Amino acid sequence: MEKAAAIDTCLGVLNGRDCIYLNQVKRDALDNLTFTGDINGHLISRHKDEKEWFPYTLIFQRVLAYFACELDTYENMAMSGHLDDSSFDLIEDSSWLKSLPVREDFDKDIYQHYRLFTYDAVYDIIAVSYKLEVDV
Repeated sequence: MEKAAAIDTCLGVLNGRDCIYLNQVKRDALDNLTFTGDINGHLISRHKDEKEWFPYTLIFQRVLAYFACELDTYENMAMSGHLDDSSFDLIEDSSWLKSLPVREDFDKDIYQHYRLFTYDAVYDIIAVSYKLEVDV
C-alpha cells in the first residue's frame, strides 16, 4: 500500500503549507528539474529559528515524469488534512510509479516517487534521485 514518508533533509523535516516557497521551476535538456526559492526557518525540525528564511535549490535528477497541481485542488483531489504533515516526501510503494508504462530500455527499479508541497502547488515527481542545496 502506498505510503508517504517524510524526507529528513539538512534542515530536518519540512512541515506545513507555509514551509516551502517557490520562485522558479526549470527543466533542462538532461532531464533535471530544478526548484529554487526559500524555506521558512520556523517550520523545520533542525536549525529551527536560526534564520527566518533559508534559500534553497532542489534538483531532481533524471526525471521520467512529473505532475503539478494547485495545492488546494490537490488536497481536495487526493486526500485531506495533509497540510500539517511533511512538505517533502518519498512515496513508498507508489501506485503511479508501478503503473507508469516506461520504455523497455528503462530500468523502472532505479526511479523514486517524490512529492513536494509548496505554498501554491504540489509536485509529484518520478526521478532517479534528488539533491538539496541550502544556504545554512
